[in-house]
Amino acid sequence: MSYDDNTEHRLSAALQGMVGDRPWAPDLDQIESRGRTLRRRRIAWRATAGTGFAVAAVAAIAVATSGTGTQAPSPNLAAPNPATATSGATADSPLVQLVGYLAKAEPAKGDATLLLRDQVFDDGLKVDVWDLHADNGDYYFAKTKGALPAQVKNGHKQEDEAGRKKTVAAATEAATGDLNAARKDMAWAYVPKNPKVKPTLDDPGVVPPRPADAEILEKLKGGPFLQLNTTDNWVWNNSMDALRDGAGNPQVRAGVLRLLGQMPEVKVEKGTYQGRAVLNLTAGKPATTSAETLTVDAETGLPIKFAGDGVDINYTVTRVTLADVAHGKF
Repeated sequence: MSYDDNTEHRLSAALQGMVGDRPWAPDLDQIESRGRTLRRRRIAWRATAGTGFAVAAVAAIAVATSGTGTQAPSPNLAAPNPATATSGATADSPLVQLVGYLAKAEPAKGDATLLLRDQVFDDGLKVDVWDLHADNGDYYFAKTKGALPAQVKNGHKQEDEAGRKKTVAAATEAATGDLNAARKDMAWAYVPKNPKVKPTLDDPGVVPPRPADAEILEKLKGGPFLQLNTTDNWVWNNSMDALRDGAGNPQVRAGVLRLLGQMPEVKVEKGTYQGRAVLNLTAGKPATTSAETLTVDAETGLPIKFAGDGVDINYTVTRVTLADVAHGKF
């Protein structure tokens, strides 16, 4: 998830206002609800109270078809259609099959997606937070499930962050549309409308050349200059945002997987997790500084787990209605 020295150098100080280079802010409520810090933009970070949380096993992931909290598989999934899937994989690959499966799927019933993020940091600290993303783009946040009804009743929507909806739109576009156009839209989702320095677009997997002043930068920063693919880095990071904010939409899941499948440094492996079939998508250089793995359900594409950058995040995704949440029936 980290943004690299190459990014900072190539875009210069003119883009310091962008999400990836935003300095640490001490407002923990904002940090938790919006999940945006220098190198952990997608995670709702450490809670203000308590450090003695026990590490709990992640609950089975599924999409609920009602607001009762009873989880069930997502209905109305379309038959696989490899023709609409990723361009960089064979037609019988599990990723292609899954993308085709999701691209024409109907969302489960409800008008909002409830997301529990069960986060365990490398120092043992455990933090759970709750996100409620309405299909119309409204976003509610709470540190506990029981606090969500009041948030909805009182209309306490989180401030819309520039680019949040753009990542979801880019993923939806990628599901069946022009993949290269969607890649650009995803990578530039958080770029200001009129940046002083326009970012470049790197082809998937291409390692940019070492700049002439790399040695100077290494001396200034006291470490090696990281030759990462800026576009791949942003597509990976922003796709995690889209998957978090739009997990309840099968087209968003299809688009994210299709975009990641275009990047050769993202390796896809079949696996099992708590007795269920999964796909592990692991990104490395030149997209990330170290290995980061997204685990999704092999049948639904729902996010199950993210591991990397000093934290493991377990996801539980549920489809609900805002009315049910407001009345505490979820």
